[in-house]
This record gives sequence, C-alpha cells and structure tokens, in this order.
Amino acid sequence: MYELFLTAFVEDKDFDAACAVLGGFCAMTPWETLDRVLCFQGPPRPGGITNQTSIDKPMRKDAAFLWKDLHQSLSRQSFILQARYEILKERDMGPLSPPMDLDSLPGLLRWTDFPEPPHGRPLITQRKMVEIWEQRRLPSILRDNHFRFKTETLEKNYRFFRDEIEFCLTRHYLVRPIEDYSPLESRGDDTISPLSGLPAWDAVTPVDMQNRWILLVKSHVVQDNKPDEIRKVQDLLLAIRGELEGAFSFMTIDRKVHDTRISLQQQGIQALPQKIKVGKN
Repeated sequence: MYELFLTAFVEDKDFDAACAVLGGFCAMTPWETLDRVLCFQGPPRPGGITNQTSIDKPMRKDAAFLWKDLHQSLSRQSFILQARYEILKERDMGPLSPPMDLDSLPGLLRWTDFPEPPHGRPLITQRKMVEIWEQRRLPSILRDNHFRFKTETLEKNYRFFRDEIEFCLTRHYLVRPIEDYSPLESRGDDTISPLSGLPAWDAVTPVDMQNRWILLVKSHVVQDNKPDEIRKVQDLLLAIRGELEGAFSFMTIDRKVHDTRISLQQQGIQALPQKIKVGKN
C-alpha cells in the first residue's frame, strides 16, 4: 500500500478554527482518538519476520499477505516498527487504571518505508507502508524476531473524511522520562520495557515544545504498482491544497524526518550513538 500526504503546522491557538474549517470542508464533526504508540527497533542486520510462533493461527487471508509483504521488506532493510493501541483517557490512564497486558490486546502493527524523492511535487510525501490490524501478542512477535523495545508516546488525533481523503490533526506526547527517548545505542546494556500503566493525562508532555498540531491530508493507493492511481491521488491532494489555500500553509518536509531505517551495522563494528532533539531549542 502507498501513503501520500500533505503536511501543515497548526498553532495551538488556531486549533478550534482549524477544526471549524475542516468540519465545514468535510461536513462532519471530528472523530477523536487517542493511541498508545510503542516503537520497536529492528536488529542491526535485517532478518525479516521468520519466527511466526506468536502470530495467531490460522491467519486471516489478508493478514497472511501483509505479513509476507512485511517480511520481504524487513529482509532487505531493518526498520523501526510501531505497535499501536487505541486507548481511553478515563479507562487506561492514571494511577487507578488497571495494568495493560499488551500481548492480550489487539493492536495495529505499522511499517513505513523511507519516502520517495519528491519528483517535482515537493509538497507531497509518498511512501510504501504496511498496516496489519487486530493483531494480538505484537510485543512477543517482535521480540521473537529480535526487535528491541525503543520507547513509547501517545498520539492524539482529530480526523475528518471527505470521500477517500483523510484530514488528520495530530499531536504527540511523551509519557516517560526524557532519558528514555535517547537512542538505544547510547543506553549500553540498560533496557526498558513498556509501562505497565500510563500516567494521568495532565501529567504527559507534548513532544513539540511549541505545542503545535500537525495537519496531515492523506490518501492511500492499495496497489502500489499502479502509477496511474498514484498520479491521480497526487493531483487530488494538490487540488485540495488549492481549495484550502489561505486556511493552511502546506510545506515541504525533508523526507529524512520520516526515515525509520536502521543503519546496517557490520560485524565487529560498534554503532556510534546518535543525537536526537525533542521540540525546539
């Protein structure tokens, strides 16, 4: 599957106005969701998904195809994957919430490829992706295949839909101490696990220190080997950009921002730690 999207930033003070514009444009009220997003880092050398012991059997036909597609991609290059779980503030957050057994909960496994070069349409980011829905034991599946838990965030979304186009206002939040967001390579032998319980909503911290929202206007092409379909979506996104001109300022995003690849590490050579920045200095 191919994902194509436009990107704009929305200041926190403009959030209600942005929702009003999108609500009128799509003739709907927003669909609000909160996702717990766990990141798992693949092994230094790609190995695919060869150990399928923890995957539910029998596999659904669509899921079997997606697991095969994912295995092929991860056999060529190692990546960071996301295991995503929809949660509720009142039920799943705070000191009184019950512990979350992530292996017993159905989740979504997401892989996104390194975006393609813009090819003359710099406002559009496009990349191959795989999403496998309703999968239990995702942490065990990834651990069985030598993925290491990296960190976790919360993702707040307000979604609007117009035909096949999704308009998503999203913001990410930190739920752990800042040192838990350093690269795995810099932690040495120190390992962390997913939190058994999440902090209260008023205790989480926005990733962006300016507290902005990100607007993604996106669509998908199911069969990524059909360039004509991809061009149609590109044209549609640019037409929508024109319709929303004046309300949102869509911008060119360096595709390295969306790079989830793991550098191939040669045997006997230790990877150097990498620096990360959260928010704006």
